[in-house]
Amino acid sequence: MTNARDLQPPAWLRLFTRLTHLLTGLVGLGLTGGVLLSAQESPLVQPVTFNSSDGLKIYGTLYQPKGDGPFPAIVRVHGGISGHAQLRADDFFVDHGFMVLDVDYRGSDGHGKEFKNKLTMGGKEVDDVIAGGKFLQSLTNFQKDKLAIMGEDRGAYITYCAIARSNPFKTAAAISGFTDLVKQYDYESDIAPNFGIMQRLMRGSPLSAPEKYRDLSPIHFAGKINVPVLIVHGNNDRLVLPEHAWKMDEELGKSQKEHDIVILYAPEEDTGHTLKGKPLQAAQESILKWFNQHLFPEKKK
Repeated sequence: MTNARDLQPPAWLRLFTRLTHLLTGLVGLGLTGGVLLSAQESPLVQPVTFNSSDGLKIYGTLYQPKGDGPFPAIVRVHGGISGHAQLRADDFFVDHGFMVLDVDYRGSDGHGKEFKNKLTMGGKEVDDVIAGGKFLQSLTNFQKDKLAIMGEDRGAYITYCAIARSNPFKTAAAISGFTDLVKQYDYESDIAPNFGIMQRLMRGSPLSAPEKYRDLSPIHFAGKINVPVLIVHGNNDRLVLPEHAWKMDEELGKSQKEHDIVILYAPEEDTGHTLKGKPLQAAQESILKWFNQHLFPEKKK
């Protein structure tokens, strides 16, 4: 297999790419294979709102398969610092019979400055996502107890946090997620020392808030996770290193938590932070299989 170092672009281009992803938060498109559209183009796509645990109005986009249901459902959590869910013309999971709710938790773009300024890390934004699951449960065409959660990048981090609390989910998938906040802080300091993503999210450094960094790192609360989780990561991810996935796999194993891990190796250019091509397809199919296995244990799919 070709060594990853042999095919890397120049250092300035790698840094520009990293900064672009970190600044815009354009992660979260990959695992749906979606195309952007306006909400009016499909009757199966609709904007929704629901209240979080503290009463704050949370925004989402609901995708539904054709037919009357009932349907199993997925809460999908976008990544980025203050990213937001993108409208899509097609969706892999909807095509396979799932309702999907994209949640714009507090701190997301597109809903005004006051909403964006409510950015938190491992706090109330996790409650927003859990509230999204409860919103799906309230729908008449929801299939009882068939509820999953998935997220990419920071959305994967929020997914880990959600399934370590009291929650309505039966299964989960975490894609390209950071699990050790100190490790991610140090790595970001190396590749973009003037940018400070983790410091902005955590409102401090590991030196100023060591206990906070430890307590909010999924590797340190793996024992509290109460939902079977699939870990998915590209081996050539240079924004969130795959070591985060391997370490989470190790910690979940120590706590005897039900989980599995999928690391995608090739082709190199398609197994970075945002999966593409055949690795994307493999990731989608692995997640679908995992969800069906835990939502429909009586069936073989």
